[in-house]
Amino acid sequence: MQKTRINSRCVRASSNLRVKNLIKMTSIIAKSLVNSARQSKRALYTVSSFKRGLSSAVFNKGELSVTAALSRKLECSPLQKRWLYTETDQDMSQHIEKEIENEKKMGASTVSYFKNWKINSNGCEVSMSKSEGNETITVEFNVNNATDLVEEDLKSEEGMPHMICRPPFIVEIKKPSGTKVRISCQFLSEYEGDDGDENEVRDKFEIEQFSVYQKEISPATYVCSGETMDGEMYEKLMDMLDERKIDNDFANELIEFSTGYEHGEYIKFLTKFKSFVDEK
Repeated sequence: MQKTRINSRCVRASSNLRVKNLIKMTSIIAKSLVNSARQSKRALYTVSSFKRGLSSAVFNKGELSVTAALSRKLECSPLQKRWLYTETDQDMSQHIEKEIENEKKMGASTVSYFKNWKINSNGCEVSMSKSEGNETITVEFNVNNATDLVEEDLKSEEGMPHMICRPPFIVEIKKPSGTKVRISCQFLSEYEGDDGDENEVRDKFEIEQFSVYQKEISPATYVCSGETMDGEMYEKLMDMLDERKIDNDFANELIEFSTGYEHGEYIKFLTKFKSFVDEK
């Protein structure tokens, strides 16, 4: 019986000692946190996590009042903010600034394209429309992920390769009844489809697919693939586009317009990115 009482006292004493040690260790951590925050201006622990650590132990009223006062001090302290403007950020900002200057030196073309078209743009998305007879023709494209380096024989006068933009585009032809034909087109590469005959005029783009619908297109709308389409139907569909001036001349103009437009969007992108990097 005596042995049991001694063991119980040992257990209680050991428990009290652990609590006191935990309180002492917590107080040391709290003081270290304040000193570290003052020196480095970085809060290494959030107030919430600090409170969770404190709540795992049992304190008397005096200890809790000290803890609460320390917590309020941390919550109100401006040193809680985290400063992360690094040397890499500064280097990045300087690099972007040089990139913007170089891009602006290249300049943008002042040529006016698509004079007979009404052009609307939203960021990288561009839509052009015009009326021909009783039809409304609309062309839509997006300059994102559509740039390529020109081939060796197409370098600039300075001998440096430059970028051109050849975005996929969609031609929509609308009849007075509201019925529409939607033709998806894609530019061919410089050598794609070249059979070696220099006298033959080669198309600069191909038809990927097309569909016929009214009002709005939906996943339920049938789509005819250009790869599986009847050869004669494919040629006549290209002729339909050609008669509406969606031809090689249009393709060349679209490339020049898209290249200049993409260049402007790239400069805007760099400017926004620099503002982000410079923010402290």
